[in-house]
Amino acid sequence: MNRRRFLTSSALAIAGAVLTPQRVPAFGRRGTFTPLRRGIGTFEERGGTIGYLITKDAFVVVDTQFPDSAATCLSGLQSRTGRAIDLVINTHHHGDHTSGNGVFRPFTPHILAHINVPALQRSAAERRGNTDSQVYADQTYDGTSTVDFGGEKITLHYFGPAHTGGDSVIHFEHADVAHMGDLVFQYRPPFIDVAGGASTRHWITVLERAHTMFTDKTAFIFGHANTPKYKVTGSRSDLFVMRDFLSALVEFVDAGIRAGTPIEHLSAIERLPGFPEHFLPDRKDSIARNIRTVYGELTAEGQPGAKGD
Repeated sequence: MNRRRFLTSSALAIAGAVLTPQRVPAFGRRGTFTPLRRGIGTFEERGGTIGYLITKDAFVVVDTQFPDSAATCLSGLQSRTGRAIDLVINTHHHGDHTSGNGVFRPFTPHILAHINVPALQRSAAERRGNTDSQVYADQTYDGTSTVDFGGEKITLHYFGPAHTGGDSVIHFEHADVAHMGDLVFQYRPPFIDVAGGASTRHWITVLERAHTMFTDKTAFIFGHANTPKYKVTGSRSDLFVMRDFLSALVEFVDAGIRAGTPIEHLSAIERLPGFPEHFLPDRKDSIARNIRTVYGELTAEGQPGAKGD
């Protein structure tokens, strides 16, 4: 059963903004628009991958990147349709997915996200000292929520803590396209946001649940990819690539803890054993950061080797 729990955020300063048919000019940078199927496509420039649905009867945007790239995206999308935006969705609270909210907000009646997202976004902004620039989701859901626009059924799923404490999987059901947000970093080390409610062990479970829910016919959009070799789109099998990396990461750290290996020695590697392709040459500390994060998780639990759910 779908549970709808929509809450209006009193902190949204421009919640009452009047929508107009104005168009926003791009800031000069040019992103990449890639069509997928049935009016759904992706936009890449700077930050997490933006997904969009444009048909004659629907206009929905998933994630908003940064203000400059958001303006480029919005301008490009507006050139493809005369419709106003029906809805903007945030997959989670991170700035590279929500900092463009302010650009899109005057052109959409609502921004929708999981119930945990506004508070997580606010807390992260307080730590960074940029609360004044935040625009939050004014509608939230808990569990599962479904909306319909122009004959497309869009279902949002929350499976529990993973990359953050508020990650949504957005499924365009008729097109059978799933936007995974940052639940999948395509062939690159992920960011595990413990301060934002992440759980590496439960992230593994979330990916397994998603793999069971979808089929080999489902097309997937991912938040990030190890470009240019890999794309921000992929298949169901890529969910298990991400899962297997996280599982190997937990097992490697767990084994080190059991052996009494100091964290300095555990994290003194650039590649996780068995996963040489999960490596970014420009971020040689990526694996080390993952190891330190998981080490902190496991030692805080006090039960290395215990099975997560």
